Amino acid sequence: MGLKERLGRIGINDQDIIKRKLFKAFGFIANPFPPAGQPFGHPHLEDEADEKIATFISSFEFNNTSHALLIEGRQGVGKTNLLNYYESELKDLYLEDEGFYIIRYLPDPEPSFDKIIRFIFNALGKNHISKLGQELATKNDQELEGMIARVRSYDVKNVLINLRKSFQDDENNSYIIDDTLEWLVGLRLLNRHRYSLGVQFRLDTVESKTQALRDIVECSVELGILKGIFLLLDELEKQDSSLSHISVLRYLSAIRAIIDALPNNFFLMAALTVEAKRRYFGMLPAFAGRMQNSVVLKPLQDDSEAMDIYSFYLFVARKKAKKEMRNSVGALYQTEFLPVIEIKDIFDLLLKESSDRGIEGVTQRDFLNKVHLYTEEKIQTLF
Repeated sequence: MGLKERLGRIGINDQDIIKRKLFKAFGFIANPFPPAGQPFGHPHLEDEADEKIATFISSFEFNNTSHALLIEGRQGVGKTNLLNYYESELKDLYLEDEGFYIIRYLPDPEPSFDKIIRFIFNALGKNHISKLGQELATKNDQELEGMIARVRSYDVKNVLINLRKSFQDDENNSYIIDDTLEWLVGLRLLNRHRYSLGVQFRLDTVESKTQALRDIVECSVELGILKGIFLLLDELEKQDSSLSHISVLRYLSAIRAIIDALPNNFFLMAALTVEAKRRYFGMLPAFAGRMQNSVVLKPLQDDSEAMDIYSFYLFVARKKAKKEMRNSVGALYQTEFLPVIEIKDIFDLLLKESSDRGIEGVTQRDFLNKVHLYTEEKIQTLF
């Protein structure tokens, strides 16, 4: 039998039939448990780590002092899931407030400080530059002079002055907005940038980039168009031993430079494995000094924790299915799917495998992947 015959051809109507059959038998319309290769789209089960993070965010909102928070734990314990959750929660929290920017960044395996800064400026975008020009245009000469005096970069001062002039003159501002963003992200300096913005140099060093970021952020805060930037930085362990020692040091130094450049209105959440933390902190003590606040994510330690996460994922899947299948009758929330003893057996087997390898506990990813496979087998019995 070929692959085509094994898989069959499922049409839209067939998919509806499968969903109704699953819903009637199990109360969900798709496997509730993600395989190991699916890092996104998971529900998040809150625990004590969320209380700590909420405390840091509350402090940030209250006094605007910048925070750097390390999310640490070994591979598979849910660091990416946690950042996914807070990316969604923060966007929802500040949905009605345009002064907050939530930026998610996945580092490239070949680290480059340019990419982080470029990503931040692109996230602020043309819309923010337009607001900047509009607010500057409302300031009189004395107010502008006081603001410009606090800007450290000579080129940024000229950019702000020319932005204001363009918006005051009620010109077509699209060209100067484009030029400003191109200059901020470090593109090649052209004559039109020199003419429209009054800049002399390209932003091509860590110092010049961080200085420009600091000036733009501080000016935006003073004008009331920026209240906070959340940068969620995932998978820092990619900067590993496969790269030269100097490359990693430069990258870590650049992250530290961003933290130092923004003493206010900046919140960094960075996910890192325990092993990478040990290496990086040893390589650059100054980086370690900035990342002292941490939240530790731990693997599952006993079968009660395994049952909690199993029950939570099943509940979320059934709730979602009930909403989608409003006119169908499905299994009740409390209906047993996999027997409790079976869940415990799965966990105990994984725990023994971990112990044999000298590893503590069972990662959430390993457990959910194993339950996913068991669930697939049970689903196949319906067809």
